[in-house]
Amino acid sequence: MTPSRAGGSFQKALWVVRDRITTKTAIDDLLADGVGWNIRDLVVQVRGRGDAYYTSTLEPRAEAIDGPADGGFDPLAQLVRGGAAVGVRIHAWANGTFVWSSPSGALPRSPDHIVNAHPDWLLRPDGVKYLDPVGGSDWEGIYIDPTVGAARAHTVDVFADIVRRYPVEGFHHDYIRYPQATYAGSPDDHAAITAIVRETTARLRALRPEIVISAAVFPDPIVARERVLQRWPEWVTEKLIDLVCPMAYRTDTSEVRKLLRAARAAAPRTTMWGGLMAYAGERERVRDQVRAARDAGCDGVILFAYDPKMRDVIDAFAAEAER
Repeated sequence: MTPSRAGGSFQKALWVVRDRITTKTAIDDLLADGVGWNIRDLVVQVRGRGDAYYTSTLEPRAEAIDGPADGGFDPLAQLVRGGAAVGVRIHAWANGTFVWSSPSGALPRSPDHIVNAHPDWLLRPDGVKYLDPVGGSDWEGIYIDPTVGAARAHTVDVFADIVRRYPVEGFHHDYIRYPQATYAGSPDDHAAITAIVRETTARLRALRPEIVISAAVFPDPIVARERVLQRWPEWVTEKLIDLVCPMAYRTDTSEVRKLLRAARAAAPRTTMWGGLMAYAGERERVRDQVRAARDAGCDGVILFAYDPKMRDVIDAFAAEAER
């Protein structure tokens, strides 16, 4: 499925992190902002750390959501319903192998969380019990081991459950990789990552053939392959994803252009939104980087991330992408 393109225009979208959808008011404000910026695609994180910002029987309700599950507040349901009312498309963003982190080192409170219920599914570098939730210099927290078949199957079941139960415009993969290649048992373990993508695509397209399947990826295909075993150009070749979002998070605009050109060369015929970072107060920088993405051959841009406190930067992003 090809992402919606109004008259073939250059597209613009926002990544929305889970902490922006924890209350009904926050979601209403988000949708109003999207309309105000004429940003009609919101990629919203609904599975952040092996938890659910929606109603699920497979994973626990996210600890950060305001109110109990029986209180009637379902963030994803409100997003989809509200988005449909104002012409904003919602893409369900789900982290894949990355399932927990905590700055304090705390583990999930729910006994049903994958970390507590299935410790045998977790990646265990150097034989430790689990990756430190605080993270380190080369990882962010706790990951599943994608070579464990049951962990892979659970991940795909969660993804399919979202699409089966919510009429989202698209499904967006993130952290669909190893934390580092050194934590894999073999260089060939890239196949386990690709298996998650392949199995997800088969399930989602059986449920809804029109679903837009996208992925946030390391922009340099060589770095993606060698550092985190993410062979996303193969996913493009197999037509497992419809839209690729290379994360060109750099302050140097020339480096952004270089990375996005490398990504474009690896996927010349697949819809591509260049992934840019919002830097506080840097209105001119974001304008330049939107232009760099256009110069690199991207079909659009997606900004990380929605933040009402950075309204000036998002104003500049949205205006430049309209040109």
